[in-house]
Amino acid sequence: MIYENADKDKLNILEKNALKSGVYRWVHKDSGKCYVGSSINLGKRFDYYYNISSLMKEKRIIGKALLKYGYSNFSLEILEYCEASKCLEREQYYMDLFKPEYNILKIAGAQAPCLGVKRSEETRAKMSACEALRWVIIKP
Repeated sequence: MIYENADKDKLNILEKNALKSGVYRWVHKDSGKCYVGSSINLGKRFDYYYNISSLMKEKRIIGKALLKYGYSNFSLEILEYCEASKCLEREQYYMDLFKPEYNILKIAGAQAPCLGVKRSEETRAKMSACEALRWVIIKP
């Protein structure tokens, strides 16, 4: 499903995706840059994206881009609906396929380190090792 104008299609997006789980992609129409995400409740996730005060507090690049360019300059694609237990696996598939520029992290489900927190070299090395191990476990 493709919503060509995320501004005009807002109500339809929220209504049609309530209580569904799956993988989605925001696409900036002019640049083609995209963001891939997944959720076990797409309706709730999209409601978050349409909450401007929440986005203003957010530090994710996609939130900043939505605010900067406006929803009408983005299309929203439902890449696939899937079981909640498959969301991260399918998100990773699409992240590998599309190479989304708005995604900071390249591993689905990885939590961003706290911004502003300074970590020691040892801690960063351990975190990298965990990410590498997680990648091996997820990737077939």
